[in-house]
Amino acid sequence: MESIENANRALSAAGATASRAKFVVGALFFINMVGYLDRQILTLFVQPIKHSLGLSDGQMGLMQGAAFVLAFTVAGPFIGRLVDQRNRRNVLAACIAIWSLSAAASGFAHNATQLFIARMGVGMGEAALLPAALSLIADYFDATRRGKALGFFLTGVYAGAGLSLAIVGFALPGMDGLAARLAAAGLPIETWRLVMFAMLLPGALCCALLVFVQEPPRAFAASHAAPLDWSGLRDWVHGIALYVPHHVSFALITFCSFATTGWVPTVLIREHGFAAREAGMTYGCLLAVIGCAAAYLGGVIGDYRSRKAGGHGRVAVAAWCLPFAAAGFATVALAPNAGIVLAGTALLSAALGVAMVIGLLSIADLAPARSRGQISSIYLIFTGLIGSAGGPACIGYANDLWGAPGRPLSLLLGLVCLAVLGAAALLLWICLGKIRARTVR
Repeated sequence: MESIENANRALSAAGATASRAKFVVGALFFINMVGYLDRQILTLFVQPIKHSLGLSDGQMGLMQGAAFVLAFTVAGPFIGRLVDQRNRRNVLAACIAIWSLSAAASGFAHNATQLFIARMGVGMGEAALLPAALSLIADYFDATRRGKALGFFLTGVYAGAGLSLAIVGFALPGMDGLAARLAAAGLPIETWRLVMFAMLLPGALCCALLVFVQEPPRAFAASHAAPLDWSGLRDWVHGIALYVPHHVSFALITFCSFATTGWVPTVLIREHGFAAREAGMTYGCLLAVIGCAAAYLGGVIGDYRSRKAGGHGRVAVAAWCLPFAAAGFATVALAPNAGIVLAGTALLSAALGVAMVIGLLSIADLAPARSRGQISSIYLIFTGLIGSAGGPACIGYANDLWGAPGRPLSLLLGLVCLAVLGAAALLLWICLGKIRARTVR
């Protein structure tokens, strides 16, 4: 009887743990969605912000990418170390407060410098999101289920990026009406500023949700770590021949993804006569549906290939995606109408979505458990500087330099990203060789 009771208690505890793990993934999904909403919200307001603050396309590219990534990069290693050694839930809650306040502060900007500083605050706060989530998911799920859980978490990237466009596009008439009423009352506030102020609400909801998240036992004794333990950096240097081609290849894939997200709405507005609301709702819904499906599918396929061929099989999935992404960019570059642009965008978004999940998930395979926070932060420096910052800014400056009536933005977007994907393919081939050599040893 006692053995039966012990077995029942064990089953009950296992069920409670599984339920808690699912709740944590759901909470992290919502937080990820809000984070990308705050990050991508400028995309829909390129034209009004340019007019209000007197910025160029290149400067708007910097606001969408470099301003965020500069702080993200500087803060990342320090926050990664905190993630490895402190309560991850509390670190994440503090950083949510920082990025939400900074997103709202963007609405007070009256020149490029002020907007740049506010966007840096968003980047500093969001530096904790992926390292903390990856570390928590790795401790809540074993390696055979980790990809599916992380894939669901990463659907928040596309839900946030896509829904930020769709929801704001849907709400724009109401915001315009509110701005008109405030102006009539002697308080002239532009619509884009009101949207920025509203970013405080979802951040507060995220912090409230984290109250119910429990810190899981770690896969290593974090409490024994020295206060200034930088073992993750040493582990990264030890594996530099693998980590550099891995990080740079996925950074170039991220470049293409952020270039697309940052400029396709503008392509629809400038080249195909879409209104801002129409462009936001159309592209936002497409990105949310295609991206979420691709992110989840990437986790599932990655787990399957990992069971078959280990870390090499998981990373190989990303290499298979690149020809499909290239076909999508070629379609965008040559598209004669908006429908073809959206079809090409759907194809490349699906392929890049799967590949980007593999990039982050493979860190959990390749990095030692004690160093996941720090090594994932180093990975995010590469994807941030090259991808998040480089993608939007390079396309913006390319259009400033070479854009012309016979050389539309869509053509430049497609050609630049095709060249970048070629470099990513070469580096992935090198990375796969290093993983195979490590496995043989």
